[in-house]
Amino acid sequence: MSHDASNTNAVSPQLDGMVCDLIGAMLDSLAAGEDPGVVTCLEDASSTRVEVAFTDDGEEACLEAARTYIKRSKKGIPAENVGPAARYAVAYAGCVQDEDGAYADALLVSFYERGLATGYSAYVLYDGFGDEDQFVWSDPQPAGEEPPLL
Repeated sequence: MSHDASNTNAVSPQLDGMVCDLIGAMLDSLAAGEDPGVVTCLEDASSTRVEVAFTDDGEEACLEAARTYIKRSKKGIPAENVGPAARYAVAYAGCVQDEDGAYADALLVSFYERGLATGYSAYVLYDGFGDEDQFVWSDPQPAGEEPPLL
């Protein structure tokens, strides 16, 4: 989908690429049996990227730390040569509930880019944690809108 300044629902190729990179790295970690924690990616307008993993606490505390990091980094991260934030994504392993009430392992991702009307979330179902030969995943599925952190 092309990114058009007049279309505040269109995801840019830059945001799409960053989210796909993050999903790929997280799935690789899960296949290897590693808990990647809560990972956030932040990019400036020139696509200079910083990635930070939060792993030292419980999932909710790490998720809150990731959200706080994005909010505090909106003007940029000079130590990482990252200018003002243009886009971000946050990902972590969790689960989703289906219509029958059963739970399935899922990679949950939230993302946003300046100029969009809202933030978005998606999930990727996976199975076979720690078994690289048998690890499988689904295509990303939309999970709704979220208020942006920038």
